[in-house]
Amino acid sequence: MKLTFKALSETKVIRIAHPVDFIATGAYTERKHILNERWGKFVISELWFEGICICYIDAKLKESCNITLHSDAPYWMMNFMLEGSVHAQIGDEKILELTEGQYHTTNNPILFTDIFYERSAQLFLIWLTPKFINKLVNEDAMKNMLVNNGNYRHTRQYTLIKEILETDQQDYLRRIAIESKVLELLYIQLQQAEISRTSTNGFNRQDIVRLNDAKAYIDQNIQTPCSLIELARKTGLNDFKLKKGFKALFGNTVFGYLFDLRMDMAYRLLQKDIRVSEVAETIGYKNPHHFTAAFKKKFGFLPSQVNKIKV
Repeated sequence: MKLTFKALSETKVIRIAHPVDFIATGAYTERKHILNERWGKFVISELWFEGICICYIDAKLKESCNITLHSDAPYWMMNFMLEGSVHAQIGDEKILELTEGQYHTTNNPILFTDIFYERSAQLFLIWLTPKFINKLVNEDAMKNMLVNNGNYRHTRQYTLIKEILETDQQDYLRRIAIESKVLELLYIQLQQAEISRTSTNGFNRQDIVRLNDAKAYIDQNIQTPCSLIELARKTGLNDFKLKKGFKALFGNTVFGYLFDLRMDMAYRLLQKDIRVSEVAETIGYKNPHHFTAAFKKKFGFLPSQVNKIKV
């Protein structure tokens, strides 16, 4: 694999050799590449094991730059924007913008991707070989799932990515933990592609606009959410279209989305050492004990432990 970095005044190339079919000696191979130039710094962290490559690119830039990723090998790609934004062109696809909280998934016969950075950003990538995919999904099914994209910020995908980045097990336990989460991410992506393919019939463009209005209303009224019936009335949808369309378009139920939105906001507030009772009130919980129980269900630890958990 070749990574070509182009800034305004110069070009740098990093060649990353990977194990044959990603089979490394031992359970997995972990590597880090650092490119430190006057125009910026790139830290590229990789984790390889059979059929899977996980790559985290942290870019701290002083001027705009683009990366070209080129490999002759085919990949199934899942790209998640953690921070900042980039413009990307994957193969012959049109240039798309990835902003914080968005993902893009595609199945490419040849990996040739241009990523355009205007400022600092963090990008999380998962590449899967055809051999890995074909063990799970037949070729005909894959033809209908070439591209998938959307917002992952307040979904199960966000939690899985966070868990992959924070996994601190060693040796074979690390591989098992990460592979299980990658498989769940792949399952969610394929499930959403299938739902979108089979469930968008009966939803016209105006319905999609109204479903986005429903999502925006939830975002803006996190403290005082309304019932499904009220939300349907406010956005001009019937109950059925709201429930089915929201799940198809955003990969989560209305109240599942609200729950994830609240918990994500709570986590960020707790990192600022705001009291648990204040956080509970801010995100719309009248009873702090109910909030504590919901938070522990989501993250597996108490709100008071947020700044004590190793990140």
